[in-house]
Amino acid sequence: MLAGSLPARPARPVADAPLAALADGEGLAKGWLLTLIADAPLAVAAALPTGALATEGPALCSAVVAALASEVELDRLRPGGDRAALAAAAGELAGAGDPAAALQAVGALRAALWGAVIDGLTRPEPELVAALAARLGLVCDVVAAAALGRPGRPAADVAGAEPAPPPPVRPVPPTAPAPVEDPGLRLAPEPGSPIEPAVPVRPPALTPRVPVVPADVFPSATAAPEDRSEPWATAVIRRLGRLVADGGPCAVLVVDVDEAGRLLAGDVRGDAAAALERAERALRDELRPGDAAVREHDGRVWIIAANTGLEGARALGRRLAAAVGGAATLQGAPLAASIGIGVCPDDGTDPAGLVAHADEGVFAARAAGVPLA
Repeated sequence: MLAGSLPARPARPVADAPLAALADGEGLAKGWLLTLIADAPLAVAAALPTGALATEGPALCSAVVAALASEVELDRLRPGGDRAALAAAAGELAGAGDPAAALQAVGALRAALWGAVIDGLTRPEPELVAALAARLGLVCDVVAAAALGRPGRPAADVAGAEPAPPPPVRPVPPTAPAPVEDPGLRLAPEPGSPIEPAVPVRPPALTPRVPVVPADVFPSATAAPEDRSEPWATAVIRRLGRLVADGGPCAVLVVDVDEAGRLLAGDVRGDAAAALERAERALRDELRPGDAAVREHDGRVWIIAANTGLEGARALGRRLAAAVGGAATLQGAPLAASIGIGVCPDDGTDPAGLVAHADEGVFAARAAGVPLA
């Protein structure tokens, strides 16, 4: 199944999770407000429409929690549902005046609720955490889509104050997978780069992942290609399998730039592609001799690290996240990345399982609003 893509994770309702402790909508709304304040400059925090959030925020938080456990409750937040207007107001409750700010507001809501969810789990099982992360992501994507349809009024209209820029919280990923990249938008690696380039052929419309040409298949520019269609997952697992077979510790990390697909979809001037190229160069600078990297698609790169245990992998993940944010900005805001890790032998010795474990980590990090979960 990993020949071309990882299996999709159904964001099922998590009815068996202990969510009773999250019934206090007022407490959850306070957490949302505190997240907004903590991430905002003091002048911006002063302009937050706390009155509007205090009035409607508890109901929205309670509705999101209810949707974690029930498909019926989630449908109430969708267009046509009796809580659709509540979801649509998420941006303006946080003072958002444009679509980008509305996404940031929902990102703060998601981070606050995830913190409350994790705090409510006394002995969390990994499968339950992953299921909750995926479900919270889906529910918040529904809220974000509604908020984008009604991004909100300027803060002056909501709170009687001058409009202020939104707090810098991490964006929310889109519900749908990123569109298949056009070859003209792909990042071109520098000569000799350890980042493996994507095959410059448009993939079939039903293939969501872009094939790669592994570096060891093309040892020189004049070598005849052995395989021009090896999928990214095969390349990653093959390289990782060699390290596992050697018997030493090793790790696989996936660096997923937040909203890369959405940024490229609207990239008329090429600014987003240039920012992603800078981010990829920064990732390349963090690699050691012997490390390898495979691009799944623009904005998503897998790194295979030899002789790297759990602490080393986490340290590498933190460096990679800092490298992306420090090297790449778009419209004045730094790019952010969500990173997942799979370590042998801590997380198992099956290469495919390690890849899946790292992919799950991206979901958990993004749901928690942190670079590395």
